This record gives sequence, structure tokens and C-alpha cells, in this order.
Amino acid sequence: MSIVFSGVAIAMVTTVPFATYIASLYSWTYSFTIQAIVSIIALLAIYFAIPPLPVKEKKSYGSQMKILTKPIFMVSTAMNFFMVSAWFSTYSYFAEYLNKAKNMDSTMVSYMLFVFGIIGVIANWVAGKMLNRNITFTTAFFLSGTLIIPLLLYFSDGNMFATVCTIALWGFLYSPSFLNASTYMISSAPEALEFANSLATSFGNLGVTLGTTVGGWIIVSKGVEFSPWLTMAFGFLAFLMIALRQFLEKRGTTNQITVVQCTQQ
Repeated sequence: MSIVFSGVAIAMVTTVPFATYIASLYSWTYSFTIQAIVSIIALLAIYFAIPPLPVKEKKSYGSQMKILTKPIFMVSTAMNFFMVSAWFSTYSYFAEYLNKAKNMDSTMVSYMLFVFGIIGVIANWVAGKMLNRNITFTTAFFLSGTLIIPLLLYFSDGNMFATVCTIALWGFLYSPSFLNASTYMISSAPEALEFANSLATSFGNLGVTLGTTVGGWIIVSKGVEFSPWLTMAFGFLAFLMIALRQFLEKRGTTNQITVVQCTQQ
């Protein structure tokens, strides 16, 4: 999964900085032309390069829908939603923030996107290794960036070196967000992995929508410099969901032990 999600980070290294640079030279409409070309290439690659994967064992809708009644799964879904909302409430306006809050021109912003992406490729690989050992710890570790980065952006102020270092750390902690959120959510429903995975993507996209929408409202009403604090607010909510899942899992384990003891008696 970390290899697959690295594609997002690779895009940050290549097409995103390039499109931003082209927009700075000509106009933003040219960046959409680049997006269309890349999308067509991706579509052709999916159609011609990916082999067919027939379903070996069909699962009933009922057996998959049961996961929606599991409190642990629903809490994990909320964590996914809040975590992605947290990151995208600021990242969606990455260029706007650096331009107005940090006084960087469009060319410098494209360089920052390049740094962001390079670090992101490494971060996805590291996150994949860490997830194999402990999913909850890894998710919490990278989620901590939603609390740390806003503070560092605030205290870096106009110091260019401090800002660049913060952006590098931002790229490291942000880039595996979809990987961590999806893995965390899927791990709560091992009996319906495919359905859980599809829901993880859906709620992740819903998080992008909420984060971008509320982030835009904050920018219009308060100013772009306030958007990182929204990231922190959503980050706190995501941490609360992790704590709640831990509580539910411990309570479930305690109940199972009690049942076993009663049975033995």
C-alpha cells in the first residue's frame, strides 16, 4: 500500500511543481491543460497495463454491511474523516498560504512543493514499514503533525530557513495521511476488507471536501494565516477518535475475558 500511495508523493515531486511553475509563467489555465494530459495518460495506463483481477470468492452484501454496526469501525471511520480534513484544511491552500502568509513568490512555492514531494516519497516508505509493526502508533505519530506543524509555522514567522525546515517536516508527516487513515480504518474490519477499503477512500475524499470548504471559509472570513489552526482543531478530533477506539477495544477485550472466566466456572 505504501508503494501505491507513493504515487501521490511522486506527483508532488513532478507534475504539481511543474504545473505551478507553468501557471506562474503564463496563467492558471495552462496548469489545467497539464492536469488533463496527465489524467489521460493515467487512464490509458489503467486500461492497458493493469491486468484483470477476477473475484475468486463473492461476498454477500449483508456480510459486508455488518461492519457498519461495529462501533470500533465507525470510530475508525471518524478518525479517517477528521485526519484528512485536518491536513487538507491547510494543504488545499498550500500555495496561497506560502504566498500571503510567508511572502513567497510562485517560483519559490513550486520549489517548496518539490521539497514537499521528495520528502513525501521517503515518508510513505517509512510509514509502510512502521505500519507493519504497529498501526495505531504509526497513525498517531504522523497525525501529531496536525498539532506540531501549525505551531512551527506560527513561530517560524518570517525566518526563511525555519519555514523551509517546517515545510520539509510538514511533507514528511502529511504525505502518508491517506495510507495511515486507510490502514487504520481497514484494520477494524478484517472480515470485509474490500468494502472497508472503498469506504476509507470515500470518507477520505469527504474529509478533503470538508477540510477544503471550511479552510476556504476561514481564509475569507479571517485570513489565510489562520488556516493552520483549523488543522490543529481537526487534529484534536482525530486524536479523540483514536483514544475512543483504544477504550472500546480494551473494553471488548475485558468483556471477552469475563465471558471466558464465567464459562470456565
